[in-house]
Amino acid sequence: MSDAQELADPVPQPSARRKARVRHPRPRYLPAGRLFALVMAAALVGGGTAALVAGATGWGARTVVNRYVTNTSSLTERPVDIRNLLVAVLPAVVSITAAWPTSNPLAPPGSTLTAAGTGIVVTSDGEVVTNEHIVSGAAAITVTLNGSTTPLPATVIGIDAAHDIVLLKITGASELPVLEFGDSTKLVTGDGVIAVGYALGMEGGPTVTAGIISATGREITTRTPTGIRQTLTGLLQTDAPVSSGSSGGPLIDAAGHVVGINTITATSTGSTAANGISFAIASETISSLLPALRQGG
Repeated sequence: MSDAQELADPVPQPSARRKARVRHPRPRYLPAGRLFALVMAAALVGGGTAALVAGATGWGARTVVNRYVTNTSSLTERPVDIRNLLVAVLPAVVSITAAWPTSNPLAPPGSTLTAAGTGIVVTSDGEVVTNEHIVSGAAAITVTLNGSTTPLPATVIGIDAAHDIVLLKITGASELPVLEFGDSTKLVTGDGVIAVGYALGMEGGPTVTAGIISATGREITTRTPTGIRQTLTGLLQTDAPVSSGSSGGPLIDAAGHVVGINTITATSTGSTAANGISFAIASETISSLLPALRQGG
């Protein structure tokens, strides 16, 4: 994987209009502890430090805004206290870093290719669900718990590359807070959701944004970081803002349950505007894959 290339072709369509680009995250080089290349082509993987991300992209602290809003669900009129909801949600959302050695002749000696994203703790002994494209082929994976600055080693239990899902296990973990999966089949357009993730790799905990379910059952064709064409189906579409570093983070419903994993965002091209369009793998898909993933599948 490299970080300065566009990862996905537009989905083919019969008309002459060009479709908005759909992009996955890119890793970056870390020579001697500093970013070697930092041109984020996707909205899913964050950099090593927020300052370097802001410096390379022109983004500042004001780009990331935690918004607390009332529920927009079509199923209820009562407001949702997001701040209290997050008391249970945030402790189970973790930061993930994957690393690969690189032989790129343009990289300084000792450079390491890295990618960062977000994960969800699903068992108290350290099982973590995240996107496969974050850790694919990594030589080393670490997980940093919310509220901690100590990276913990993790190993891959099972991978389903076709659905962009991987199950990790934190070494020696116990008594961790967990999140439960909700029923994504009950979601309808207009239901309120919140997205949680380590946007831009900033320190101080994950970023929280809010929105609605814009559509269900979406199908998106993109390319993996290794250039393989991939089609993901049954996706949830949301307008909750998703930024670099949020890949693998949870999409949460009004009950505090995980109804999706944030995976892809659409970005504008020179001729087509894409605003507020992100996609999450539905919890129905993830729950059905977990038994096989736990068996190493």
